[in-house]
Amino acid sequence: MATVATARGFTGLPCPPLDCLPAQALAPVRHIVLLVADGVGEAQVRRHLTGGLLDSHRIATLESVFPSTTASAVGTFLTGLPPGQHGLTGWHVWFSAIATQLAVLPLSRRGVRGPAPEAEQWAQQLLDAPPLADRLPCPVEIISPAWIVDSPFNRRLSGQAKRTGYRALPEMFAAIESALTAPEPSYIYAYWPDFDSKAHEVGPDGEAAVATLRSLETALAGFLGRVQGANATLLVTADHGFIAAPADRLIDLDDSPDLAAMLARPLSGERRVSYVHLKPGCRETFCAGMQERYGHALWCVPSVDLIRDGWFGPPPHHPDLAERLGDLALILADDWTLRDRLAGEDDYRLPGMHGGVSDAERMVPLCRFDLWQQ
Repeated sequence: MATVATARGFTGLPCPPLDCLPAQALAPVRHIVLLVADGVGEAQVRRHLTGGLLDSHRIATLESVFPSTTASAVGTFLTGLPPGQHGLTGWHVWFSAIATQLAVLPLSRRGVRGPAPEAEQWAQQLLDAPPLADRLPCPVEIISPAWIVDSPFNRRLSGQAKRTGYRALPEMFAAIESALTAPEPSYIYAYWPDFDSKAHEVGPDGEAAVATLRSLETALAGFLGRVQGANATLLVTADHGFIAAPADRLIDLDDSPDLAAMLARPLSGERRVSYVHLKPGCRETFCAGMQERYGHALWCVPSVDLIRDGWFGPPPHHPDLAERLGDLALILADDWTLRDRLAGEDDYRLPGMHGGVSDAERMVPLCRFDLWQQ
């Protein structure tokens, strides 16, 4: 994000611009477009789109944020800050200010479908990182699906940017095409979640997921043909990749009630990286029990070590970061996943997952299309 921000005239982000994409190469371009294709990691491009547009225009492979999940990565796309600074540490986050665990993107209480009645208030109170759109000295347009573009989360972190909703993939590219007609330099951010949704549902290599992925290339080809010669550069990347998550590799912490009883509150984070808040005096016993029973499937790491070692990015860290991460992080190995369940919570299983530390989850492509050269 520092490359884009610098190219648009703002140099105040904490991480450096990319070596593979100097800001000065983008600065003269009138419109910079960043398309985030949710879940379309490097592995998906190599496996299913070999020789296609994204593969042939890939200029680098980037490492996603930790954890490699949408809430943390989109937080970075919308603020320009690493997760340790914007404070969004996974799908489920413990917010001590309201003593509640929320699914942060819909701002819903864990185990409750749909946004909470307090979602608008919570967005203002809890999403306290400054929107990147408000720091750039140029017009910004954010293009997202109509069903989320005006959510409390998006309204808060989009700042003063123009928000445009779309209902289907062709409409997304039509909205980008329309944005390219503006006469003044701008930054355009577009978000496409369809592959992620299908990959969770059927696995990243499932027939429906692969068909969805290929539909992106088809729509992209049509778009490139229509905007040939535009004074713009299109960058395509992803928030994370994917792994297949077999049902027989799911650990249910409730199957170990003695260990589950040591939790001060339910697990937060992700099924591939879970944060543990423990009752006083339980840390040593909990760690020993997890290692004895599940050491083949996970690592038990003090959360403070991850902060110290830079997993969440450089300081200054969000004031609530340590509290949100709890005592321990359980980092799942290979294709293992972990969960606990609240009373009444759906017994949902996800054949595709992300959030962990494998290359398939962390590594994402960076593709560049200079439309003025097309």
